[in-house]
Amino acid sequence: MLVTRYARFIVLLAPIGLAACAGGKAPALYCPQVAVLQQASRMVLTKGDSDDVAAQTLDARITGVAGRCSHAGKSMEMVKFRIGFAATNGPASRLAVQTLPYFIAIVQGDHIISKRVFAVRFDFRNGADQAVATTTPIKLSFPRAPRSGAQQVLVGFQMNAAERERASGAAAAR
Repeated sequence: MLVTRYARFIVLLAPIGLAACAGGKAPALYCPQVAVLQQASRMVLTKGDSDDVAAQTLDARITGVAGRCSHAGKSMEMVKFRIGFAATNGPASRLAVQTLPYFIAIVQGDHIISKRVFAVRFDFRNGADQAVATTTPIKLSFPRAPRSGAQQVLVGFQMNAAERERASGAAAAR
């Protein structure tokens, strides 16, 4: 009786094993890496030109990116990811809501292929001094080609020259 059950079990599993062997090798994925541009990962806003902590109105960071790459049809791949943000309302701020610009850029080496600027909103209502935000899923399509694997998707805060200088000073102080 035990042999009969064992034989039935093998007969049931045999088609599954054969189906697994019948498939060909999956096509390679040539996905660009998604990363936070370190130089644009933190934005500190102040009242006036002061570097004093008491003059800060906002200290925001990109906390990371998370996602995956998958096939999207016969000749395309899709990179789907989210961006996480965190911010501290500064001592000089009287705002309950603050909005900052951030960018998503597709680059290859030093060449910017495409760049778009978006806004992230931080809600400090009800006396909160900390806020977090996460984007809705972002989907980018790329051709299934080796050149796509050589590209990068970079995210960071969109800053003017003074903000970039303040960010590099804050990074040096850390």
